[in-house]
Amino acid sequence: MIRQLRQEDWRLLREVRLRALASDPSAFIETHAEASASPEELWQERATPAEDRVSFGFEKDGRLHALVAAFAGDDPKTVFLVGMWVAPDLRGTGAARDLVENVVAWARQQGFDRVCLSVEPTNERAARLYARCGFIETSDPPPFPYRPNEDNRYFVYEL
Repeated sequence: MIRQLRQEDWRLLREVRLRALASDPSAFIETHAEASASPEELWQERATPAEDRVSFGFEKDGRLHALVAAFAGDDPKTVFLVGMWVAPDLRGTGAARDLVENVVAWARQQGFDRVCLSVEPTNERAARLYARCGFIETSDPPPFPYRPNEDNRYFVYEL
């Protein structure tokens, strides 16, 4: 079941994020060591929904098996989809698509105009997923509120 995370879910968020970083380190900018050293307050903030940020997880048996987050940057009309990860046993089941659709629906409800993201250049599976979800690859992305890797690919979904 996919659901929006809340502040009290911060331990679940931390656990799935650390699993993601250990499982697929090249897919993320943050390292496992950096995330492991993050204080509880940061995890609580990441889990707490607000007008400008949200996290969704795929929960089964009291544990998260997939995750995605979104937050606004300096441009008040743009939200950035980040931290997408699906456990290997859920890949190909539609869980990733459902997570993306939850972010898009949330962004629309919050009044954003577009959802942007970056993908590692060798992650063809992710690029295909985002294209199937309606994202368009662009060579002219908006300014990101974080520093993507230089050779990343960029995708935009206009709401």
